[in-house]
Amino acid sequence: MKKISNFIPNKILRKKEIIDELDEILVKAADDQMKDKIHVINYTESSITIECDSSSVSSIVKFEKEKYLEIFKNYGLYNIQDLKIKIK
Repeated sequence: MKKISNFIPNKILRKKEIIDELDEILVKAADDQMKDKIHVINYTESSITIECDSSSVSSIVKFEKEKYLEIFKNYGLYNIQDLKIKIK
């Protein structure tokens, strides 16, 4: 019997790997109190979607949007121009 992962296209697997890498960058650079409360859940060529555990965390991320954009630019992701925020 074949595993279901054998049927998942490489494009989808690669996207998941990139999301995991972006999430790792975000968590490494985030403040200690934010590390467990924010995660990258999606990306496009010009934006990253971050999921927050609560509306208060989401407000903080929105307020510090430029800081988070700078974090990704410091890792060479110069094409990221926007952060989209979603509440869990």
